[in-house]
Amino acid sequence: MEGDDGRPLPSLDRVSALSDGIFAIAITILILPLTDVQVRDGQVLGDLLALGHQFLALVVSFAVIGGFWILHHDDLTALTGASRRLLVANLVFLFFVVMLPFPTALLGDGDSVTATIIYAGSIMGTALSSLALWRMAEQDGLVKEGWARRWGHGKYWGTAAVVAGFLPSIPLAFVSPTWARVSWALAIPFGMIADRLEARTAVDR
Repeated sequence: MEGDDGRPLPSLDRVSALSDGIFAIAITILILPLTDVQVRDGQVLGDLLALGHQFLALVVSFAVIGGFWILHHDDLTALTGASRRLLVANLVFLFFVVMLPFPTALLGDGDSVTATIIYAGSIMGTALSSLALWRMAEQDGLVKEGWARRWGHGKYWGTAAVVAGFLPSIPLAFVSPTWARVSWALAIPFGMIADRLEARTAVDR
């Protein structure tokens, strides 16, 4: 496949290989804040309980990055090739992915308003950049026939669910960082609603 300038475009295999490498690095770095932790003899339980925030942040971010990796794999499966613009969009998406360990480390430090806001913003940025990547593929005619309806519409509903689940936590963080983080669970029912709406619109189409 060639671009408008006649030069061959990178294959999706190379795009996938780079993306998988970035995901692997990001998901591995999540453990780094715990590598210097000291657990004292006779106080093992207390020391481990004191790491509650860090363990929770690790588990949440591991699940988030893993989820984005699965979605990204499905996105690439639905494409026929790459374009220059798609490569740029993919790099923007990977930038947000590789940055996720940073707000995760901040989140593990405790009930911080700033950390809560930065984490929520990072998740929404990652979701929106993933949607932008898909939108770019649609505009460049790279989506396989039928996939725009079968998979593409779900991307829009799914992204809306993530934003709806995390956006309210930003103003709520100024009142209570703890409750702001609890509110992130809203993304789960919103995601279920998005799935039902997508299924309903798929029948209508």
